Amino acid sequence: MSSTNVGGRLQALRKQRGMTIAQVAEPGLREEDVEAIEDGMRDASAPEIRILADRLGCSPAELGHGITDRYVAALHTRVAQAETALRQGRVEEAGQELARLIAEPALRHLPDLRRRAGYGYALALEAAGNRPAAIEQLTVALDEACSDHAETTAALAGVEAQLREQRISIALALCRCHREVGDLPSAVRVGEEALEREVPSGWTDRLVELASTLLGAYVERGDRERMAQFATDLLEEADRIGSPRAIAAASWNSAVVARILDDPLEADLLSNRALRLQAELDDGLAMGRLRMCMAQYALRHGPQDVERIGQMLTDAHAELVAASAHPGDIVSCRLAMARLDLLREDPQVALERTLSAVEQAAGMVGPVAVEAHELLAEVYRALGRLDKAALAQTGAAQALERMTALRPASAAWMVVADLHGDAGRPDQGRAALEQALMCAAL
Repeated sequence: MSSTNVGGRLQALRKQRGMTIAQVAEPGLREEDVEAIEDGMRDASAPEIRILADRLGCSPAELGHGITDRYVAALHTRVAQAETALRQGRVEEAGQELARLIAEPALRHLPDLRRRAGYGYALALEAAGNRPAAIEQLTVALDEACSDHAETTAALAGVEAQLREQRISIALALCRCHREVGDLPSAVRVGEEALEREVPSGWTDRLVELASTLLGAYVERGDRERMAQFATDLLEEADRIGSPRAIAAASWNSAVVARILDDPLEADLLSNRALRLQAELDDGLAMGRLRMCMAQYALRHGPQDVERIGQMLTDAHAELVAASAHPGDIVSCRLAMARLDLLREDPQVALERTLSAVEQAAGMVGPVAVEAHELLAEVYRALGRLDKAALAQTGAAQALERMTALRPASAAWMVVADLHGDAGRPDQGRAALEQALMCAAL
């Protein structure tokens, strides 16, 4: 920062308030140091800026960089409004405003607000399906939030707890995004590094949610031994905290683990516990997502009660719509309904529902777009329309490529090759196989 600019602002603010150099210096600073700063003879350190700003009744940002309290308040308002828009599903509007905020020169000197805006922008990118861009944004934000400079600045401002929660939230989103693009090693690395960094300071609701996301990565990786012990430890920590939010998060993912480990009674107990606690939190959006996830899991792992799953999906869809959930959540719920139609041996109804979901997912980049095309391929195959199935599966493979999830993309292209082969179109099958090999090589 320019000592002349700081000195000029210091002198102007001091005179506006009718204060002498001695009044802004004592206690803690020497008069000759304050005079030297005003005259531009020396730079003011960050602690000195903070002390002087406190004496003058202004913010350190105003004294150090000329950013007025009124302007800072306006920036906070804009960030809060963008966050509200994001929660209400107005993703494009939120993303555009947060991108504009990140570009504001003043945010270079407001690190907490800059990280908050960057985190929100990353969530908007994720909600829009652009996971690679979200990962890039979150990686930068996490590195900054973990820096010594961020710790020092937070300590000087007395906001260490807020920085820690912000850091945990960023790590949680980054772990989740890595999972969603199929990069499980990176998801595990981010989650484990975050726990190693944060657990010594004590468990919080948010930290339990991050650990639950990491547990999901262990599940997807098939690490049975690790997931079993981790689920047990996580439930113990959540119970120790005692909050419904923490226990609900730990219970749901632990229920998934119990099902994998062939303990249906424990799985049902934990699932019902998660639903009951989520209902107590009176969060319709979270309740709808949880109910949908439970139904989706049941569909993937041999459903015993089709009608019960159907009712869960109907309830979840109503809750998601009422809560103005992101369109991706609603599409995902409708795809689960279509999958249930297939299970009921009604492929024509499943086709109509899936085609509608694919249309709604147009423009999305992410797992829901992949799922929509893969399910459409499955429905067409059930109807014996292999050419249409190959075309739909191609859409899934291309969506995975856009996500830079190259290993899953390679597997998807292999399915396309098989479908073309079954349909008697060897040329198209060879082209799909070449694309699969190229993705595998990359």
